[in-house]
Amino acid sequence: MEYQELTDYFNKFDTIYLYGAGVVAYGAYMAVRELFGIKIKGFLVTDKDNQLEQIEGIPIHLLREMQIGKDNLIMIATPEEYHDSIEQALHERGISNYVKLDSHLEYVLMGRYLKEVCRLKLIEDYQTYELNALISIGIYKAVSHMDRKLKGVYREATWIKEIQVGSALTKQRLADITDEKCGSLSEQNALYGELSATYYAWKYGIYEVTGIFHYRRILKVTGEQMKLLKQREIDVILPLPFVCYPDASGQYGRYLLQSDIDIMLEIIKERDRKHFKEILDILKMPYLYNYNMLIARKEVFDDYCSWLFPILKETAYRCEMQREKRLPRYIGRIGEVLTSLYFMQNMKKWKIAHAEKIWRV
Repeated sequence: MEYQELTDYFNKFDTIYLYGAGVVAYGAYMAVRELFGIKIKGFLVTDKDNQLEQIEGIPIHLLREMQIGKDNLIMIATPEEYHDSIEQALHERGISNYVKLDSHLEYVLMGRYLKEVCRLKLIEDYQTYELNALISIGIYKAVSHMDRKLKGVYREATWIKEIQVGSALTKQRLADITDEKCGSLSEQNALYGELSATYYAWKYGIYEVTGIFHYRRILKVTGEQMKLLKQREIDVILPLPFVCYPDASGQYGRYLLQSDIDIMLEIIKERDRKHFKEILDILKMPYLYNYNMLIARKEVFDDYCSWLFPILKETAYRCEMQREKRLPRYIGRIGEVLTSLYFMQNMKKWKIAHAEKIWRV
């Protein structure tokens, strides 16, 4: 479904509900409100464990307590991994008027919203043309022996290089490139996750354009669009940021302790007191780049990593000293917050484009 089809679909119904009350649903709510002038009737959820009662005055309802009429449309706005079970729950209640906000439709909707309202650039906004000069591209796709097996078989572009993260923890070999050169980061995979692949690309990558993908998430970018980096028309390609409620903490606060963020901020303040208020202001905004995924010119990638890893290393050291119980790969999650801070702080320095995120299943 594309943007005009979505517009036509909305016009058929009197009332729209959003299924979900997390970051995907809030972004969809903002986009639908601003782009179409539609007032959402309510948010629907399966249960209300740790849920708010309302978002910006709009109630959150349990699906089982609602009567959804034929004139009502439900947009399923959750991570895709939950779509099948939600679809089944709707069918059991005899509800057939729904649309699933899959990764493509989410990009269509949120791309239009972020472009029109926030003035972000999309990769398709740039005109591509033939470039005879060669360009070396190496995008490292992190894979792990802990990954869930994908149902599909996917053919990758030649520039995607698989790198096994956490390779120091197993004798199983999944890729020709491993992160063992990264030393303790490979051994600390439970903390750093895919960031050891980022570290490898920084220290050992030899490509003019480099970046990081995940085994089940990549960015949709063509070879012609890659040349825009060589031409310096853009400096970095990122996925769209999430739109969070009430600010960025609405997303990262779900899996990080406030004490973790406080330690991270303490370290940033020690390193750059001059720009610390700017950092705090960015965290008060509703935007967050997730997944630690990017494609960048090597100069940009190196600058990003030179800023990122010293902060991560000191944050990990101070957090681990506290010995509090935390979720797995929390340092990787802190990396997502730092990635947002770095690129939002440098929006005037680097030319940033955004590309569609593709989920592998």
